[in-house]
Amino acid sequence: MWLITFTFLLGFLGMLSAQIVSLFALLPYLLAFYLMTVRFVKVNKILPTVTQRWQLSLGCTTIFWLYSILAGIIGLLMTQGHIDFVALKQAFSNIIFVIIFLGIFFILNAFLVVLGYWFLGNPTAKMLAHYHKS
Repeated sequence: MWLITFTFLLGFLGMLSAQIVSLFALLPYLLAFYLMTVRFVKVNKILPTVTQRWQLSLGCTTIFWLYSILAGIIGLLMTQGHIDFVALKQAFSNIIFVIIFLGIFFILNAFLVVLGYWFLGNPTAKMLAHYHKS
């Protein structure tokens, strides 16, 4: 829920301030991931296993992409009133564009997943030690 809330809230703020919109792009992901980790540590009182680290990281990244795509479509509809599917078809018929687009997508996605996986390691261990002092 944090990811959805932050994505829409900061997406709206980014829409109002076009010059700094790139600063808001990953902020919902980072905030939601941090809050999700805090909740995991408080509720479970353990570090996530390797499988749980991958699942949480991939899940949060997938939700981020789905809501980012939805926000992009809503933004297009709000600003232009329609989506030009002919232009999209032309863009995606160019193989160079598709390769660059997918390359950027997979690099950014890999970065987010690895960042999330890393954060669920040592930083989460420190968080666990802070919240559950023995």
